[in-house]
Amino acid sequence: PAPLPHQTWALFHEESPMNNYVLSHSPGIRLFNYTATFRRESDYPLTLQWLPGTAYLRAPAVPLAEKDAWRRKGYGPVLYMQSHCDVPSDRDRYVRELMKYIQVDSYGKCLHNRELPSERLRDTSTATTEDSEFMTFVARYKFHLALENAICDDYMTEKLWRPMHLGAVPVYRGSPAVRDWMPNNLSIILIDDFDSPQELAKYLDFLDKNGEEYLKYLEYKNVGGIKNQFLLESLEKREWGVNDMTLPNYLNGFECFICDKENTRVREEQEHKKSRGKIPAPRPQIAQFKHMGCPMPTPGFGSVEDLSEGDSWKEMWLQDYWQSLDQGEALTAMIHHNESHQGRFWDYMHEIFLKRTRQH
Repeated sequence: PAPLPHQTWALFHEESPMNNYVLSHSPGIRLFNYTATFRRESDYPLTLQWLPGTAYLRAPAVPLAEKDAWRRKGYGPVLYMQSHCDVPSDRDRYVRELMKYIQVDSYGKCLHNRELPSERLRDTSTATTEDSEFMTFVARYKFHLALENAICDDYMTEKLWRPMHLGAVPVYRGSPAVRDWMPNNLSIILIDDFDSPQELAKYLDFLDKNGEEYLKYLEYKNVGGIKNQFLLESLEKREWGVNDMTLPNYLNGFECFICDKENTRVREEQEHKKSRGKIPAPRPQIAQFKHMGCPMPTPGFGSVEDLSEGDSWKEMWLQDYWQSLDQGEALTAMIHHNESHQGRFWDYMHEIFLKRTRQH
């Protein structure tokens, strides 16, 4: 439970667990009472924080004839734009393999093989601000490789929604539950539906050559094209807005949510005291694994057994994942003993490590 009975801990965490998996294990997440994370099970879900609304999805795509004209000028069918290279989802390993079978134009620092048309576009801040020149450029492509930095249920970012906005069909790997949120049954291509990068390349090549089949992936942009009731209701129900001045933002919304919960708890405490114990004391709410839990990272291509001994991804992310479990246990122990000295944290880590080694 949260450190002390009179305290409430709230977690606002919109990122994936990439920089620390401590909250992806029960001992870490259970230190908190209330959560706002990307997962729909969290107390105040931020799942659709990168989707401004249905109008964003309906923005018109570049006409197919124009895309085909860019293809004839030498553009590849597939765009990759990534400058954050060593990540838990190990996306570059997959893309590197895919590149053997289909032309992928890669403009970022990772697997870089082409230059952006202007100096201004090479500035990373241009990409993050949805700059119109940058967006026009991305929209020329038929397919956009959209691979999240970590694989977690409901962790979906602008990597997914932005290409949909622009009408460049996302070739996606990220949230295993992504289909739940899609505007219709045919709007993205899931990497994990294919047995191999070679099979995926074959399918993309087929769509590239068959315009009619390709356009089926953009039908959600037509009037009444968004068929998914769950998506529509979720957007309707959320009380905060994205880039919308008429609505509160989700940070303020979460603060109000916590205040309401706290006021209720204080009131129930008082009633409990007043009734001399006849009315039971309020039970603390504890965050659960499913509020943020993410599975152990797996290689982007092939299996862990196939990786060489000195593979940097294996050494970094698998170790990080399991070490985070120990960190959560060490933090819990410190809090229960009311200790805050950093040296004690490492003592607990050492004890946990020894205990685990003995068990094995």
